[in-house]
Amino acid sequence: MKTNRLCTALALIYAGGLGLAGLAQAQQQEVLERVTVTGSSIKRLESETALPVTVITRAQIEQTGATSVEDLLRRVSANSGAFSDSTQGSGYATSNANLRGLGANSTLVLLNGRRLANHPFGSIGGNVSVDLNSIPFAAIERVEVLRDGASAVYGTDAVGGVINFITRKDYKHGELSVRYGTTQPRIGGAEEGGTLSVGFGDYNADRFNLLMTANLQKNTRLRAIDQQLYNRFGDIPDAGAPTSGRAFPGRLVDLNITPGAFSTLNPGADFSACDPSVTVLQTLSGTTPNGTKKMRCRFIYPASLDNLPDQEKGDFFGRFSFKLDQDNELFAEASYARAHGIGRIAPVPIDSLAGHFDRTTGEYPSFQLPTSSRYFPKDLLTKLGYTAADWDPSGTGSVEVALRAVPLGNRTNINTNEQERLVLGARGLFSGWDYDTGLTYAKAKGSLEYKNYVNEAKFIAALATGNINPFGPSADMSAWNSARMEGPMRQSSSTTIELDAKASREIFKMDGGMAAVAVGVDFRNEKAEDNPVNADYAAGLHVGGEGTVPATTASRSISAVFSELSLPFAKGWEATLAARFDHYSDFGSTFNPRAALRYQPTKEVMFRGSYGTGFRAPTLWDVHSPASFTNSANPATDKACPAAMLADEDPRCVDNQFNVLNTASATLKAERSKQYTIGMVFEPTKSISATLDYWSIEKTDQISQVSGDAILSDNYLLNLYQSRIHRIQTGANAGIISYIDTPIENLGGMRTSGLDIDIRGRLNFQEYGNLNLGIAGTYVRQWERQVGKDTPYISYVGSAGDGSVVQPVPRWQHTATAEWIRGVWTVGLENVFVKGWNESALLVYNSVGGSTDHDVKNSSRWNLSASYKGFKDTTLRLGMRNVFDQAAPYTAVPSYGSHAAGYAGSFVDARGRFIYGSIGYQFK
Repeated sequence: MKTNRLCTALALIYAGGLGLAGLAQAQQQEVLERVTVTGSSIKRLESETALPVTVITRAQIEQTGATSVEDLLRRVSANSGAFSDSTQGSGYATSNANLRGLGANSTLVLLNGRRLANHPFGSIGGNVSVDLNSIPFAAIERVEVLRDGASAVYGTDAVGGVINFITRKDYKHGELSVRYGTTQPRIGGAEEGGTLSVGFGDYNADRFNLLMTANLQKNTRLRAIDQQLYNRFGDIPDAGAPTSGRAFPGRLVDLNITPGAFSTLNPGADFSACDPSVTVLQTLSGTTPNGTKKMRCRFIYPASLDNLPDQEKGDFFGRFSFKLDQDNELFAEASYARAHGIGRIAPVPIDSLAGHFDRTTGEYPSFQLPTSSRYFPKDLLTKLGYTAADWDPSGTGSVEVALRAVPLGNRTNINTNEQERLVLGARGLFSGWDYDTGLTYAKAKGSLEYKNYVNEAKFIAALATGNINPFGPSADMSAWNSARMEGPMRQSSSTTIELDAKASREIFKMDGGMAAVAVGVDFRNEKAEDNPVNADYAAGLHVGGEGTVPATTASRSISAVFSELSLPFAKGWEATLAARFDHYSDFGSTFNPRAALRYQPTKEVMFRGSYGTGFRAPTLWDVHSPASFTNSANPATDKACPAAMLADEDPRCVDNQFNVLNTASATLKAERSKQYTIGMVFEPTKSISATLDYWSIEKTDQISQVSGDAILSDNYLLNLYQSRIHRIQTGANAGIISYIDTPIENLGGMRTSGLDIDIRGRLNFQEYGNLNLGIAGTYVRQWERQVGKDTPYISYVGSAGDGSVVQPVPRWQHTATAEWIRGVWTVGLENVFVKGWNESALLVYNSVGGSTDHDVKNSSRWNLSASYKGFKDTTLRLGMRNVFDQAAPYTAVPSYGSHAAGYAGSFVDARGRFIYGSIGYQFK
């Protein structure tokens, strides 16, 4: 294809990178092709852009040893608190980017500049975004991370920035690689996989090129009990391991004792003792009638789950390019990705508060064991001085129990997420216009299967037979098995069909160069079919589940026009204006402009800045989903509960996770943003460069919810939203909360700002090789938001967030690199650093029962790698992550509600020292 070319020595200088190999290669290039850079519609040299873009090259990806997109993006300091597909007990085994910590919904993920389908599991107020496992990892040539808003170019979601994965083009070789890695103590968490890349045809000589890549990855589980990261609470006064009163062996609720805890009284083989590896034996202040101290077991729930799940991932990518003539080409892309994960969390907790709350009567179900059962501990109770009047004062012939479904095994969530994508397009040069047009079809599919869950009604019936032992082993598992709730629960799809076209050209000469213009259109249809396939799952009738899950089927059409104008109005000066108008069929229209300015007085210095607006459209669930019930994220106390119940510390009033009603809204507006960046690039020599960019983002009309626990815990919010609290009106429970309305709505604002820093240098030691050094970091100056409309701003910088919507906001993150290259050898050293944060006393108390706040320590992981290319067509690589075997810093508060406790999985890998190796062979 015929293109305009310019000479330059500044290749990639203005793109902040992770490593330095790309810099060395760029400085060796003398001629660069004009290309479309992420964040712009005009073809230009990458070094000409006024926008802050981080570029990660393929060589850098290989040097890091990363085996997934999530692992790679952990090294991008602007990507903070990303949701991991290893998160246990929360989410659906997806991996999501999170630029500036604004949430996955505010980061736009592209593949070759075009959209993918969002993950199909959604909810009102939840994240709906691209699963990073959908990206064909083996096909990536480079990654461009735009650290600025770009709604003026791409439309919705590009508030925090854009991550554009760009695949190889005109690849003519063949390459096979295999890899394996494991933790040093070999306790699990191993990785193994392989990639294959094959290219056919020389694009210029044969007029076609076909690229095909495949990638397979298998990760093995890492059991939490083998690491015991949750057991490091010693620095917090009065704290302990996260425990639950729903333990196994279980307890008699009214007497508040666990029969097996009284081992000195020989309770019998049916009554197991508290297992110290997964339970805590607790001695209470009260006594039994004969004066014996009461004892019970509490369950250390994180000890029974996996910190990392079993996973199998695979992707295929194909790209065909056909050269029509010197100026034009047709192309097609096809990709398929599949991620299969087996997540194991603690067995089902069973007591009345874990059951289905009756919002009319205010009653929870009662799990009753007949006193005629062989598993009722009558003899033990008699030894302790109890009589039937104590354990069954109403004469019902049964007693209430609380327990864990340990005999059934861990609750197991089997998630299979897929993405299929096809793009047909054309690009080239026509009548002086560089054009690019494509038709994209992308479909994401998700399925959820349960194992070892419990159906509430079936369990109550099975327990009533007396054949389930809540306190130890059951002689016959048939009653337990009759209560299982297993099989497919949810099968959903999300489809995006998009037709886009854009064209750009130079239009007239100005004092600083040629002015250029770009115009484009974008037509898109989005459809969600989110279907629960088990009626009891949809109705929320599984014990300890996620609430009700209604079916949601919705679609919308989006049409947009956009334009961009580049004006080099004086020598060294360039102004760029861009604007985009979007119309949504279900909520209206939005217009977003952007202005950028670049000034380069000398070849060593450049100043740049931009200002624009952005938006995030409501999700299809936010606008169209039926109402659903769930529980508040954090426990709270209802101060308006009936006085007698408050004095009695009734669990329906005190430290309760109350029922909340989530409702969609057809009148939602788009979330709006204003953002600007201002920075400079300094290159005093060809071997040293530095960039400094200040960024600021302000959101208004945030699409969010005022949570039920926030309303009850804040007097201002309680007065403002008192009408949203619905109470039982009649009967014995009159006055307690039935549910709290938590509608999705346009709320207040949020503000965040900070600095991005990138410094790189290269030292030439002649025959001893080159040493490349660099550091790229982000300093967060401000991160604050309003909980409701017109409420005060709350700062979260350097804190653990709010335990619900806001995740931890580290003040500083960086990745530092050192890379020595000599002949066939390359050795790399990398430091990934995350500054710790403060966990408030309330969040600590809710998680581990401590009495003070807690400062999370800094995370500083050193990674080492070496590669050797001395054998023909072969690359050997050996590496070690976390060289000094640093344990993940202890956190009392888990990320994103994860059940895996003791560390922040959204920031650090749970594993200690990890050793890996790979062999790559180029066969053509």
